[in-house]
Amino acid sequence: MQEKVKSNGKLVKQELQEREVVENQINSVKSWVQETKEYLGNPTIEIDAQLEELQILLTEAANHRQNIERLAEEQKNKYVGLRTIVPSEISFQLAEVALDLKIYDQIQEKVKEIEQSKAMSQEFSRQIQKVAKDLTTILTKLKAKTDNLVQAKTDQKVLGEELDGCNSKLMELDAAVQKFSEQHGHLGKPLAKKIGKLTELQQQTVRQAENRLSKLSQATSHLEEYNEMLELILKWIEKAKILVHGNTVWNTASQLREQYILHQGLLEESEEIYSDLEAMSEKLQCLSSVYCTEKMSQQVAELGRETEELRQVIKIHMQSLQDAAKDMKKFETELKNLQVALEQAQTTLTSPEIGRLSLKEQLSHRQHLLSEMESLKPKVQAVQLCQSALRIPEDVVASLPLCHAALHLQEEASRLQHAAIQQCNIMQAGAMLSFGWPTKGWGKLYKNILL
Repeated sequence: MQEKVKSNGKLVKQELQEREVVENQINSVKSWVQETKEYLGNPTIEIDAQLEELQILLTEAANHRQNIERLAEEQKNKYVGLRTIVPSEISFQLAEVALDLKIYDQIQEKVKEIEQSKAMSQEFSRQIQKVAKDLTTILTKLKAKTDNLVQAKTDQKVLGEELDGCNSKLMELDAAVQKFSEQHGHLGKPLAKKIGKLTELQQQTVRQAENRLSKLSQATSHLEEYNEMLELILKWIEKAKILVHGNTVWNTASQLREQYILHQGLLEESEEIYSDLEAMSEKLQCLSSVYCTEKMSQQVAELGRETEELRQVIKIHMQSLQDAAKDMKKFETELKNLQVALEQAQTTLTSPEIGRLSLKEQLSHRQHLLSEMESLKPKVQAVQLCQSALRIPEDVVASLPLCHAALHLQEEASRLQHAAIQQCNIMQAGAMLSFGWPTKGWGKLYKNILL
């Protein structure tokens, strides 16, 4: 009996030890299940790491389930060999832990839920990226410059419609992301940041569209005013080129003066060109954000250089015309004085009244005229001096009508003086004959002259 009791005591002790091992295994699984439930109820890690962790938990849950099933089978076989049933407390714990291990389905559901949420988040990101791409394209087009205002206004209208579509899509996305964030905080935060950046891009695009629309509305008038000023400047340049490259008429002081006045008027007109060029540059500044103005800017700079060059040429011409007019006026005055003196001498020399005077009186009158003709020499010299001092091209001087007239008057002065000398000599010879003075040959000469 003692041996039997002793043997049964060993069996009881072994049974208790084995039961303790089974209970420890069961309790270990229960503890794992409890920790997993707590984790599923309050995940604290990033979504991708959470998915990795859940996959690990799925593997662990499957392993635990296999272990519990194996343990239950072992316990069943053990007690079948002992011709008894599994003790109720062990059976209950095995059933309970098997039920707890249905958390595997919860983990799978959680994985599915997270994957769906992640897919939704990725779809939201894709849509946000699509709207951002569309807005960036619109913004790029809005910043592009044009050389056709009519086409630009048509394009602006199309871009406005596209922008309205992006705005509507953004509002829909914003509302959807807010709703999504309420259920999926971890996934919603980065989406909310993206929506914020997208909103900033949308506002920037709207401002650019409004600014460009305003600039395009003003561009037409700016361009019209630019072209009006350009036309005026080109007309002035054309007139200036014709004037400075035309042939100067050097004939008279009045003609030179008229040409001087034309140059002066054109130079005065050019004063407005500087303000026009400055205004054109301002117009280009206003146009530059929407219109291709590079060539126009070069055009303004070239017009400024060409205008200044022509102004300098006009000033040089004006000085030449002014000097020539001054010299020509003096030349004309001296030539007029010589002409008047010659006409007076001619009148006196050919006056019929003198022919009715006595021979002595005629001789006295001719001698007086001859002495007066001496005063023609300074006038002739003055004409010659003025002619040589003319500040006009040397190749022009020879063809001037005034120079031809001066030469003619100088020849006329010489002829009149020679005629006056001859008449004095004749009168003197006649007087000597009338007084009976011996003059060999004079009488015949005098008679021939009278005849």
